[in-house]
Amino acid sequence: MGKGGSSEVKETSAEKENAQIAKENWDLYSNELRPYENLFMDKVDDLNNTDKYDNLAAGTNVSYQQQFGQVKQGTADNLAASGVDPSSGKFQSAMQDITGNQVAGLIDTTNRAQTSQQDKYVAGLQDVASMGSGQKADALSGFSNIAANAQNKALQDAQAAQASQQATAGLVGAGLGAATRWGAGNAMNGTSQPSSASNGVFGASGNDAGGLGLSTSYKDY
Repeated sequence: MGKGGSSEVKETSAEKENAQIAKENWDLYSNELRPYENLFMDKVDDLNNTDKYDNLAAGTNVSYQQQFGQVKQGTADNLAASGVDPSSGKFQSAMQDITGNQVAGLIDTTNRAQTSQQDKYVAGLQDVASMGSGQKADALSGFSNIAANAQNKALQDAQAAQASQQATAGLVGAGLGAATRWGAGNAMNGTSQPSSASNGVFGASGNDAGGLGLSTSYKDY
């Protein structure tokens, strides 16, 4: 009986070349690309670190203290220059209004900043998954500087509070001036009954900052 031939299938030159290319690509990934990928994953994990959230809260608080501190000082100086006693109800009410705006803005901005930090972490996880599947990782590219945005929001809120105080002071002054002029005119004319028609002095709300071009939007933290 004759002997059967060998069943071994030898690799073709093309298969050997493809295997060599695959090995080189794997070596490139393992030795050069994977360390960067691991570094990126570590950075993403760090986005959810408790310190990140605590630092955002602390930084936002400092920004609000600084910005509203200036508003309080400016308002106090203006009231004092107008002869308002710092121990008076008017003075204390103005300070309380500013403090109330500060606290409300601080709570809102801190919550938004920390929520955006969480969203940023989720976007990082999406990028890690995209890298693992060989897709483009760009979810994090849509996030701007969260801390800087919180600082800008503190400035906007402080400007709005200042505008409100200035508007209120201006409206009160205008009202007093109108009342004085009405009284003097009626005294000369011998009339004693005021007109019931509104002169429009209080037609605008002191809390409306729309005409100042101040943005109240807050996103991409």
